[in-house]
Amino acid sequence: MFTAGVGASGWGIPVFGRIEIPVAESITIGGGASFQSNNQRFLNDRWNHSIIGFHGRGSYHFNTILNIPDDFDFYAGASLGYYVWNTTYKGSTPGAVYTGGGNGGANIGIHVGGRYFFGGNQKTALNLEAGGGNVLSAGTIGITFLL
Repeated sequence: MFTAGVGASGWGIPVFGRIEIPVAESITIGGGASFQSNNQRFLNDRWNHSIIGFHGRGSYHFNTILNIPDDFDFYAGASLGYYVWNTTYKGSTPGAVYTGGGNGGANIGIHVGGRYFFGGNQKTALNLEAGGGNVLSAGTIGITFLL
């Protein structure tokens, strides 16, 4: 499966892409990447932040155990990731410019989500997910394509 979409965050609107591969009847593993940016301003000072994240993830899909119809897919799992946070500062004082790293590093996250396959072809789905512990933790919405 390939999913692409947007998320919610206090640091801008992230865009993401991820791939999942089944390794057992109800288990998938995969990974993904995300990007988001945020601009802040106070008087004549400006901060521009960009965050690039990479993660690996695993999910358990509850359809078989809960006898859920094929049009739906409900899952939960965990992820391990790394993100890079770059900041550029331009101050009101002439020559006050800073470009460098901000916060970043490894993170562990959890997620719970669901998909609704529409169109009767079981190849395209609307995906909603919520979680915690990473830069996409406030939630995501996307479209999933079965490959």
